[in-house]
Amino acid sequence: MATPGDLHEPVRAGRLELRNRIVMPAHTTNFAVDGGFSARHRAYHRARAAGGAGLIITEGMRVHATSLGRTNTVSAAEDGIAASLGQLVETVHGEGAKLAAQLLHVGRQAGSHLVLTAPWGASPIPWSPTAAVPHQMTTEEIATVVAAFGAAATRVAAAGVDAVEVHLGHGHLLQQFLSPASNHRTDDYGGTLPNRLRFAREALDAVTTAAPDLPVILRISGDEFLPGGLDLGQMLEAMRVLLADHAVDLLHVSHSAYVATASVATQMADMSFPPLPFRHLPKAFKKEFPGLAVLAVGRVDDLDNARALVADGDADLVALARPHIAVPDLVARDRDGDTTPVRECIACNQGCAGRLELGLPISCVVNPEAGLEREWAALRTAAQAGPDLRVLVVGGGPAGMEAALSAASAGHRVTLVEAERELGGALRFAARLPMRARFGQYVDQLAVSVRHAGVEIRLGTRADAALLAGGWDHVVVATGARDTAAPADSAFPAIPLRQAVAAPESTGAHVVLVDEDGTTTALALADLLLSLGRRVTLVTDRAALSWRVPVYSRPALLDRLRDRGFGAVLMRTPVRMSDGAFVCADPLSRQEQRIADVTTVVFVRTPAAAAVHADCDTVVGDAYAPRTALEAAFEGRLAGLAAARTAEVRAAQTALRGRL
Repeated sequence: MATPGDLHEPVRAGRLELRNRIVMPAHTTNFAVDGGFSARHRAYHRARAAGGAGLIITEGMRVHATSLGRTNTVSAAEDGIAASLGQLVETVHGEGAKLAAQLLHVGRQAGSHLVLTAPWGASPIPWSPTAAVPHQMTTEEIATVVAAFGAAATRVAAAGVDAVEVHLGHGHLLQQFLSPASNHRTDDYGGTLPNRLRFAREALDAVTTAAPDLPVILRISGDEFLPGGLDLGQMLEAMRVLLADHAVDLLHVSHSAYVATASVATQMADMSFPPLPFRHLPKAFKKEFPGLAVLAVGRVDDLDNARALVADGDADLVALARPHIAVPDLVARDRDGDTTPVRECIACNQGCAGRLELGLPISCVVNPEAGLEREWAALRTAAQAGPDLRVLVVGGGPAGMEAALSAASAGHRVTLVEAERELGGALRFAARLPMRARFGQYVDQLAVSVRHAGVEIRLGTRADAALLAGGWDHVVVATGARDTAAPADSAFPAIPLRQAVAAPESTGAHVVLVDEDGTTTALALADLLLSLGRRVTLVTDRAALSWRVPVYSRPALLDRLRDRGFGAVLMRTPVRMSDGAFVCADPLSRQEQRIADVTTVVFVRTPAAAAVHADCDTVVGDAYAPRTALEAAFEGRLAGLAAARTAEVRAAQTALRGRL
């Protein structure tokens, strides 16, 4: 008997019948080949469908060539999409799930160096100060896109999808027309709410006319979180108007606009946000439209969060994207009571949003196999067929633990030695910063998995010559990196980064952070110091702050520091201290600038690779070259499975590396 909040009961959303209430929502993967769904897509979605998801929604399928922008996106603008989409439908149906096709036009975001045509938009307002200025669409061009929505709906219906999702959110073209922040038109598509809603109404009409038997999902942003933009009240009113004469089977309530502010960072809210920060939005729409099925999304970290949303009546269905990337069998594990240790999503945005921004196929820190399911399976099969080995792993950070765990999964006898008294490595240190606290969850869960796998763990043990000479068949070194020293000049009252994190009270009233690293570290340390009432000035010789942090995270992190005593000085290099002032200089003109009343300086630098003993077979993670947790986890897992080094293992390893 289903109980309130039971996620595993069958559910009906309008004409759409699903086996449970859990949805894997649309998210860009960059797996597309020639505008279609690839074998990589099929393996990726097969794993999540087999893992129990009730509904999978494809990544956004562009309805018109002016929406492409990149070469690895999926296009529904040509008849050829039916073949690859049909294969994906068959794959997902074969595992008991249903598949919806998302249709969209990204509008002004399509402008990039990969296309020669101007992006189309409601008005000539770029999404960021450095983005291309869009072409203000004519009424003829609007009609062209409306027709494209209808044609795309015909194609996806022919492919056999179970529903179609029209994207009226995330600051894409239909929302660009709806929002007063991006629509300054004075014709029939601008000004009043009915006029700004006209394009969306016409697109929805085109879709339902072309595919009248397909259930319709409408994805919206319940709040743009943007001054002068759409707020919750305006979106409720817009939906009252739209839903009065347009039948929708499921209302998918998201949030944000694609603009260069903290709004875009709410779309894939990272670990600096708390869980369920946007639950008030689907709740408001469910209250306003009680007879309409509502789908909630947004930092729903796990199924306990999802269960709470349903039990409290905030939503009928719940969408989890990144948690499904991290744990493909998320739903089945919960349904079957599987308590085998697992690593859950930590909302770090390194492998998903970070690679997405670079135009690369997505990956995942806690699940390096995401998007490479076939290749990892082939390597694991080859590894398990090889000889059983005695494997020594030196270092208990993420790379070392992943290596030990994967080696054990291949049947090897594994010993892991760690010089410290706890596992975790550099991520244990990072987790002391409030903005980065969920890294602690990752290393805790990884440590539980390693112990569960039967790995012998020796803490407080260094890998000396005697240990390395212990007759191991394979040695993996994952000792991490060493901190790069601050300048020896005593004129700088510098303290080590680790001291500033471990004892922030020792920093004094005004701290200068010299950021030469560009990751989240400097911002997270600033946040910690500001919480103690310190004043913080970040100095960098670059032209941008935190240049290695994805755009899907950076604006929100900076917004969190705003109006708290934080400032930044760009394009300046440290020179000296003088009478309590930190002196820096413009690297071009050499003109100096003074920052007064500085008590402490902390240099935030990329660490250096550690010295590695010659008696080892494989070096991984920061010991090989200082990078991020993403590379550490990937290399560690690869090293553990490739320890046997048989011809079959080598071939599978080469195939895997060739797909990155």
